[in-house]
Amino acid sequence: MSRLALGLMSGTSADGLTLALLDVKAKKLICFKNYDYPKNLQKKILQAPNFNTEKLAELNFKLGKIYLMLTQKFLKDFKINKKDISIIGLHGQTVYHNAQTPCTLQIGEAAFLAKGLGITVANNFRPSAIALGGQGAPLVPIFEDYFFAEKTPKILLNIGGISNASYVQKNKTFGFDCGPGNVLSDYAITKLSKGKKSFDTDGKIASTTKPDVKKAQKIANNFEYKKIISLDRNNFTETFFKKYFPRLNEKDLSTLNYLTALIIAQNIKKFILKKYPVKNLYVSGGGAYNKTLINNLKNLLPLNIKILEDLHPMAKEAACFAYLAHLTLNKITINKHLLGTNKNTIIGVLNLP
Repeated sequence: MSRLALGLMSGTSADGLTLALLDVKAKKLICFKNYDYPKNLQKKILQAPNFNTEKLAELNFKLGKIYLMLTQKFLKDFKINKKDISIIGLHGQTVYHNAQTPCTLQIGEAAFLAKGLGITVANNFRPSAIALGGQGAPLVPIFEDYFFAEKTPKILLNIGGISNASYVQKNKTFGFDCGPGNVLSDYAITKLSKGKKSFDTDGKIASTTKPDVKKAQKIANNFEYKKIISLDRNNFTETFFKKYFPRLNEKDLSTLNYLTALIIAQNIKKFILKKYPVKNLYVSGGGAYNKTLINNLKNLLPLNIKILEDLHPMAKEAACFAYLAHLTLNKITINKHLLGTNKNTIIGVLNLP
């Protein structure tokens, strides 16, 4: 039986689809690639939380077809025989996530992948955790415990649209969303450029002016979380900017960059550093390449901060869903401490070919 699992991930930035092929037994990433979405598709995905039922259903099926097309391209690009793949893990596109209610919605119809490729697809991973008292996010700590955990502890920080951090140590791993990631800068750039740009490459614009540290500190006080929480991109978009940056200008990008680092740092200090002695933090996700953000983090955290090397920084989340799909297929339960649930459970739903 094949031990290869393929994972598909499209994050809250909605800028593309990442695919990662994982040899589960060997703990080895075989290959990965990110395929950028056209700007009009990204715009549509980001608007999806406000869609009516008809438009949301249309996007659900459109994404399913796009996932199939890009997976076929991935298999061709890397000369992979689909018979070698035992399972595909599809995260889908998060349209809404609310930790307070709690509820979550990921779209991207899995049937197109399952029927189009003749491979079983696991998806809908988050509702099982919510049904058992969890928040349904983050799920990455499950993969991190399998792939990275050793006796010596470390912190793994993933900066996508939202940032999440994990304390990783054998049998003691846990994780949480620790604040905004790229969302503040991306939203501001998109707004200021009227949609012509969607991100600040390497944090270059943010590096040209000094941040308003006092303003950032005042705002950050509202985002020091009382308990471990999961977050949605929409926590940091229109309502946030109307409240804190009603007259947005390009100079605010440096403050937004610093604010992002500050919120991440304060929650890592609260939930990890106050309780556990750690020396090293490894960054993954798109934010790992934002030099200004990384420099801000280095100034705010008493840690040795490096870019993740054991696994490509952009491949971790897709590899995570390859691994979760493997667990679903083989009916392997996940520890409640990794899930934040009231008991151990199997997560995910199988879509047969």
